[in-house]
Amino acid sequence: MPMELYNFVWFHYPWVFGDLGCRAYYFLRELCTYATVLSVACLSAERCLAVCQPLRARSLLTLRRTRRLLSLVWAASLGLALPMAVIMGQKHELETAGGEPEPASRVCTVLVSRTTLQIFIQVNVLVSFVLPLALTAFLNGVTVSHLAALCSQVPPPPATGSSAPGRLELMREERKTLSLGGQASLVRHKHSSRIHGLQHSIQVLRAIVAVYVVCWMPYHARRLMYCYIPDDSWTDKLYDFYHYFYMVTNTLFYVSSAVTPVLYNAVSSSFRKLFLEALGSLCPEHHRMEPFSPESPEPRPSGYSFRLWGPPRKPGLDDIEE
Repeated sequence: MPMELYNFVWFHYPWVFGDLGCRAYYFLRELCTYATVLSVACLSAERCLAVCQPLRARSLLTLRRTRRLLSLVWAASLGLALPMAVIMGQKHELETAGGEPEPASRVCTVLVSRTTLQIFIQVNVLVSFVLPLALTAFLNGVTVSHLAALCSQVPPPPATGSSAPGRLELMREERKTLSLGGQASLVRHKHSSRIHGLQHSIQVLRAIVAVYVVCWMPYHARRLMYCYIPDDSWTDKLYDFYHYFYMVTNTLFYVSSAVTPVLYNAVSSSFRKLFLEALGSLCPEHHRMEPFSPESPEPRPSGYSFRLWGPPRKPGLDDIEE
């Protein structure tokens, strides 16, 4: 990001970071692109397995396998990003009167032919956008369907009574109410909370796909635009549009990396718990667990499987976000 802000906002021309800086810049951008989209696809697959096959997910989603999967994601991202370091590089657009390259004409641009570039961009858009989007949308669609089915299968709260109850039934209901101490209201509260949690998860999973499209489609559309518009068709207005479109798409490029963790933090209590544990490892003196004394009142449950400054509570069967 610092290199992009310097070169494309404040000092656009000539290129000042050399040939190695040019190749490294585009390689890192491509590496981050593949790492982001592959991570989103893997998270969607993990979420789908955890929701649809929870018992199988408990045995498959181990820490060792997760580390292997992350290593595979980064290895695949490195391999897929390497061609970008080959086709991009520094080039001098002008020459001096003596035939030497003009230092002020340095640009970081494509070094291959337009046909080769078109083939590369097509494959790149397919591998880094279309296929991950299709996989993410499919997995999230399966997860949403399963959550919707669970939402419809949640048993309703018990009925409060018939329209014309008899005397014996009234006495039985009164005795039950006194013995349970208001448990019916608690059941209704749990029922509404469970429905709300399932609906919230469905909305966030749909938002993940929507954010994926909004953040990445303009970026790849801009690359296809640069690739397929001939050199003699670039007018001043078209170039100005491309210049501002470039800044918008690159902004969305960085926004996607910030929005995706926020969405998964909203949909998964496990994600939130691990995030807080990671923060606690960075600030151990501020994240020290304090034991509760028997005299201290029990804290109010927050609906999550963890507490900020106390020992985590054991998740029950009614927890829906795990």
